[in-house]
Amino acid sequence: MERYFIATKESELVKDINKYIQMCKEQSQFVKKFCDEKGIEAHEYIISGDGTINQPFGEYWKKNIRFSINPTEKDKEVFGKYLTKPNDRHGLCTFKKNSAIAKEFADLCVKEKIVINLYACDLRDYFKSIGFNGYSRTLFEIDNGDYYLKVESKGLKEDDTPEGMIEIKGSEFYLKLEEHEKKEKEDKR
Repeated sequence: MERYFIATKESELVKDINKYIQMCKEQSQFVKKFCDEKGIEAHEYIISGDGTINQPFGEYWKKNIRFSINPTEKDKEVFGKYLTKPNDRHGLCTFKKNSAIAKEFADLCVKEKIVINLYACDLRDYFKSIGFNGYSRTLFEIDNGDYYLKVESKGLKEDDTPEGMIEIKGSEFYLKLEEHEKKEKEDKR
């Protein structure tokens, strides 16, 4: 079944999207500041670790924090002995766990309560009828902080409308999607 909604600012979905966006900004600012202070030039990075999602790691999980970068030539010269070989998955080099940089990075992540594992919202947390079924979604923000949402799933039921969501017709959704895509193209010029 395919359904269309306006997810308002009052919905749990939009509240969680805004939390996720804020955590992403905080993580990005933290990494940029750390790299600037250490003289790391890389602009591509991944921080990861075995532990909780969308919550900062505590002392117990600190040892699992990994900081990986796509090193520049200068980074290779300065930090080469502290970096692993590029991994197959992303081609990034990880700072070795026992290196001073990896330890300091992990300490600061815990101290400053930086979220390590960021995961976007899963619609199954809001639409209970989807259950273990797969789904597809199209989601975009509109000017006032609300979002337009299209959900498609075999498990989705007609009476499953989370609080703060207003069901709309598909034609309204596609009209707004067309306007949104046109605006994005103009903004890129």
